[in-house]
Amino acid sequence: MTHSLFTLEGPVTRGRGQPHSASIIDLAPYGYDEAEYFITGLASRFAPVDGAELEQHGRWEAEPGEPTPYRTRLLVRRPPRDRFNGTVVVEFLQEYFGAERDTNYIWNGETLLREGFAWVGASLHHEGVDVRGRTEIPFGDLTIRTGPSLVEWDPDRYGTLTLPHSDLCYDILSHVGRAVGPGRGTGANDPLAGLEVQQVLAVGNTIAGARLQQYINAVHPLHQVFDGFYLQDLTDLHLSLAEGAVPPVAPWLRTDVDVPVIVLNTTTAAMNATRQDEAPFLRFWEPAGSSHTTGPFMARVARVNQRDLGGQGQADSLAQANTLPVQYVSGAALVALRRWAADGEPAPDFPLISRAGDGDEVLPPFDEVGNVVGGLRTPWVDVPIARYDWRGQSLGGSGRTFPFSDEKLTALYGTPDTYHSKFQASVREAERRGVLLPEDARTAIEDSRKVRW
Repeated sequence: MTHSLFTLEGPVTRGRGQPHSASIIDLAPYGYDEAEYFITGLASRFAPVDGAELEQHGRWEAEPGEPTPYRTRLLVRRPPRDRFNGTVVVEFLQEYFGAERDTNYIWNGETLLREGFAWVGASLHHEGVDVRGRTEIPFGDLTIRTGPSLVEWDPDRYGTLTLPHSDLCYDILSHVGRAVGPGRGTGANDPLAGLEVQQVLAVGNTIAGARLQQYINAVHPLHQVFDGFYLQDLTDLHLSLAEGAVPPVAPWLRTDVDVPVIVLNTTTAAMNATRQDEAPFLRFWEPAGSSHTTGPFMARVARVNQRDLGGQGQADSLAQANTLPVQYVSGAALVALRRWAADGEPAPDFPLISRAGDGDEVLPPFDEVGNVVGGLRTPWVDVPIARYDWRGQSLGGSGRTFPFSDEKLTALYGTPDTYHSKFQASVREAERRGVLLPEDARTAIEDSRKVRW
């Protein structure tokens, strides 16, 4: 496919014979396939227009600079035509110490596949694409070996990729959105193989979420490519828009955004996130008791690392990690975002978690069993069998779970049957409020029935 701004080629099959970050979920039961494409073009960095500044409110006026050649990759997971819901999710792939991961998909893959989304992962960080030379850096009690970037992981497949600077990501992201959107060409190199696209959503976690904030504030008003955005665990990472264009500390997301935006901050991020007002197209979800990652999430990441990196950074001690299922809430947020973008039905809004204190001592209020009060409520904190904490030393920021003793469970509920009944009622209420999708509600109830003491 050829566009005035870029060209597409693929599917790419050389090298190892499989793409980096291939789906960790078996696609066959869902009828999906996976393919990879290269996108080549000219992209610009963005900087404030003359006389303008990057102000706290986030309503930035920016303009593109001189174009720079780039070549990067798109990883595509496509549903059967009869299951496609019309919406493409473009994930700004996250970069971990010089290696890429499809973090949002690792969280939400089952929801995306079950609901019929098409998914496109875009490699947009220089550090994850074509940095050469691996080093070791300290990270807490661990020593992390950086990389490998794509060009190092498979030189035969990715050796021609070039992304000279990560600040080019914003323009390239717009190219990617156009390459898979409703107005794209549908020739031989169409990444979506002729699927009839109606909406394109952009998603990103942590550093990718911070990049999306910059995109929303500076570039979306100029390009109008995406129909909605989902950002998870958005905190100020002190990113520059471009060299010399440094935003103030803790900038807002612009409140005059004209497409739906949902920000989901786990309790980990909520304790440090910028507090700002919601807006007609802006929602903040803060699930009480949630942590940046969870034990099940990190176990899935460990499987990916074992497959792709020979076990680098495996999770070796997750038995005590937080198990509050954030993926159910984030999946509900993605479906709510699609409904908002496609049908105009606003996503529900929820109270934020209260905060008190300063710096590292910022804490929320706690209830009588030690769980967080307020925020977005789920059955796991409203009908608890454990205390869920975002703090602790578990790998990947996965917090801690402190299960209640049999004596405490008896004091709270009397019998397991009473607990099951109360938990089921809480699940149905969460489903009514849009916190849980029906399939996840059923799974939650089934899992709760296994609880005995």
